[in-house]
Amino acid sequence: MLTTIEKDEKLTEEEVDSQLDKMKRLPRGSFKAKPNATKLENCKVKISLYLDGDILEYFKKRAALPHAAPYQTQINNELRRIMENDTQKNGSLEKDILNNEEFLRALKEKLAKV
Repeated sequence: MLTTIEKDEKLTEEEVDSQLDKMKRLPRGSFKAKPNATKLENCKVKISLYLDGDILEYFKKRAALPHAAPYQTQINNELRRIMENDTQKNGSLEKDILNNEEFLRALKEKLAKV
């Protein structure tokens, strides 16, 4: 088992080699995430983005308030809210169509002709 080493303690080359030999060697790539192991919503991606100056100032002022999230987080949260609202609207549109009896009758007539 490896021992803790004091800051001032010097090891000989043989002692270092001996301790290194006791360490478990992991196969190459063992630290890579497995496919589908992470969700995109939890992965941050660094990009370069141009924003209007007044938009950036608005979020920086909001971030300067006590207990406020950083401005980049606020921008991300607003974009996520827009994205999720858009997704919900598309989902409700499908439900509206499938529950519209007039549409379903017209679709049934059209399919009968094919």
